[in-house]
Amino acid sequence: MRNLLLAVCVLLSVSIQAQNLSNPLAMYKDSSAFVAWATSAEVVRGYVKISDTTFTYTDNFSGTTSNHAFYGTTANCLGKANGQYISLGDGGSITLQFDSPIVNGAGHDFAVFENALIPDAVPNQDSIVFYELAFVEVSSNGEDFVRFPAVSHVQTTEQVGTFGYENSNLLTNLAGVFPVFYGYPFDLEELANEPNLDVNNITHVRLIDVVGSIDPQYGTYDSEGNIINDPFPTPFHSCGFDLDAVGVIHSLNSVESNVFATSDVYPNPTSGFVNLSSDRDFSVEIYNLMGQKVLCNSEKSTSFAMDISDIESGIYFVAFVFDDCRVVKKIEIMQ
Repeated sequence: MRNLLLAVCVLLSVSIQAQNLSNPLAMYKDSSAFVAWATSAEVVRGYVKISDTTFTYTDNFSGTTSNHAFYGTTANCLGKANGQYISLGDGGSITLQFDSPIVNGAGHDFAVFENALIPDAVPNQDSIVFYELAFVEVSSNGEDFVRFPAVSHVQTTEQVGTFGYENSNLLTNLAGVFPVFYGYPFDLEELANEPNLDVNNITHVRLIDVVGSIDPQYGTYDSEGNIINDPFPTPFHSCGFDLDAVGVIHSLNSVESNVFATSDVYPNPTSGFVNLSSDRDFSVEIYNLMGQKVLCNSEKSTSFAMDISDIESGIYFVAFVFDDCRVVKKIEIMQ
């Protein structure tokens, strides 16, 4: 509902853009980390006001009247983040697909862009924002979806009002906490042990609007059973989560799909040494779960016997670096 907020900014004194955000998770749209963007989407719009489903909103410009959100089209959320968006409405959802699957690489694997607003009334605190949140789910077959474990520690004693704001640092794994052009990243490693999900073949990403009411009759809950408090009601055609884009960080492109099956890591789990092989020359990089490089070999070969005796036990990612692509595989080191 950003367009409506801009119309009343004289009351709110809101800044719609932010530079140099203090939260290190915030990813700018022009980051070289992004290799692809969503290419298709299907939306199911939610109500304008879920607590009164007969309530309608009329857009005087288009003449459209509806009890469901109707701002924007799916075209607005395809391709690179550009500030255009589609509004989901209360409890609405959108499912996106990509030219190539998203894979579980080192660190974060994709990011979701919305358009949270930073109020000028709270200077020098870019974590205090007007946000409209969404749950994030992924699927490797388009049927079985798994949700990232979202957590909200925002107070639940007083409803955040229509134009209210809260501390976004109290939110984890919820899309929509950063201002326009900044994405919130997600790491597929968090879902690596989920049944019916191949984290190296994510074909669909689904976003589901969080109904921010703290009334249990309408509200939604996080993974810890906390009711999630975000601005409610927002009875406008642009209500609910506003999706700008989904950017891909680790993608299995057509070249990678061919070499992925022929790139091998063994034994796995392992200790002391690990053997790496492929049918093409490659160099090696090993990363920890924080995305930090812990070992590398820049020489090119079709096989390596890597000494990992100095690496602590844990889960790591081995990157096979070819001339035209990278393939990342997970390894467990047990010293």
